[in-house]
Amino acid sequence: MEQTGASSPLRAGLERGFESVAEFAKLERVLAFFCLFIPVLLIAFDDWTIRDSISDYYDMVQNQIFYVPLTIAAMLFIVNGTVKEQHRYNTYLGVALAGVLLFNQDDARWIHVASAVAFFAGNAAVIYFFSRGTPRRFKLYFLAGIAVAMGAFLIFDWFTLFWAEWFSFALIAVHYILDSLEKVAYEAAPRPQPVHITKKRTE
Repeated sequence: MEQTGASSPLRAGLERGFESVAEFAKLERVLAFFCLFIPVLLIAFDDWTIRDSISDYYDMVQNQIFYVPLTIAAMLFIVNGTVKEQHRYNTYLGVALAGVLLFNQDDARWIHVASAVAFFAGNAAVIYFFSRGTPRRFKLYFLAGIAVAMGAFLIFDWFTLFWAEWFSFALIAVHYILDSLEKVAYEAAPRPQPVHITKKRTE
């Protein structure tokens, strides 16, 4: 005789957890899409002034427009790394981005620069080494885009760091969105299998 009723509470609990992760993935995509347009907000609330870098906006008059959206972005990484066990590296990326916000480029320049490098370089490493669902050629496209943007600024001085950062940040956000479109079943707890309990007959 087989009884599966004993496993139903456990199964129901795990399925609720699975659904929660799926809903969280939807929220992540919305926030990542929002992050794409953070530089637009900075320009718009700074009298349409394009500064040398995104970090330069920390002392704008309405500096909440700088701190709040980027804090949301940092928390997006940190929470993702906490909720999804396979994405623990995102916690460190979120801490690096938080370092960019906590230490401005004028008062703590080296900590600020180190945090920025850790964030962008860390994202590049994550895209290449840890993104399981993205084809290798697309990974290379993303990394090449970031490298070209930074090289165009550092080596050729074709444009300011602001545009290189925005382009790199946009690629990171797009990759984040595409990565979250994968089946969340892989990231969530595996669906439980029925437990079969066989009652031994006594003769």
